[in-house]
Amino acid sequence: MGTLYEDRLRQHIGNESEPIEAVDAVCPQMIRHWVEIMEDRNPAYSDPEWAGTSRHGGLVAPGSMMQVWSMAPHWPERPLPDLPFAPVDEALEEAGYTEIVATEQSQTITALAKVGEPVTFTVRLTDVSDSEHKTRLGEAYFVTFEYRFSDPRGDLLGTQSFTYMRYRPQTEDTEEPAA
Repeated sequence: MGTLYEDRLRQHIGNESEPIEAVDAVCPQMIRHWVEIMEDRNPAYSDPEWAGTSRHGGLVAPGSMMQVWSMAPHWPERPLPDLPFAPVDEALEEAGYTEIVATEQSQTITALAKVGEPVTFTVRLTDVSDSEHKTRLGEAYFVTFEYRFSDPRGDLLGTQSFTYMRYRPQTEDTEEPAA
C-alpha cells in the first residue's frame, strides 16, 4: 500500500472538466459593481459611447473579473458539474483534512470579455503536493487548479490559477511546528 498521494490523489492531476457556460452573459450591471468597488474609471468598462469608438467596439469587462463568470449562484442552486479537484477534496476530507484556506491566485489576461457575450470555462487540476506539509494551522496538502476562460468564438480570454491548502486542524495538544 502506498501513500495517500500515491493511492488517491496523484491519479487526478491533469484531469479537466468539460466546457461550462457561465450562468450569466457579461453584463454592464456586474461590471458596474466591480468597477465601483475597484474605483476603476476606464471608460471601456462604463461609457458605452466612448467604448463604441474604441478598439473594443463596445463595452468590455475588466480582465480581473474572470473569476466572476465561474461562480455558481447561491440561489436558486445551480451546482457545477463534477470538477476535477472534487475527488481530491473527498479523499483529503476522509483522511481528516477538513479545513480549507486559499493561498494563492494568479491571472493571465489575453483578451477582454464583451458585454452581451457568454463566457465558457474549463477547470483542470494541475497539481497536488506529493506529501503532507507542516503548517501553523496543521498538517496540510496544497491543491492547484486552473481555469481557462473563452469567448463564444472559442478564443482564450485568459487563465486563472488557484491554490488552496486543505489541512487537518491542530489540536491543543499538538506542538506548534517550527517557523
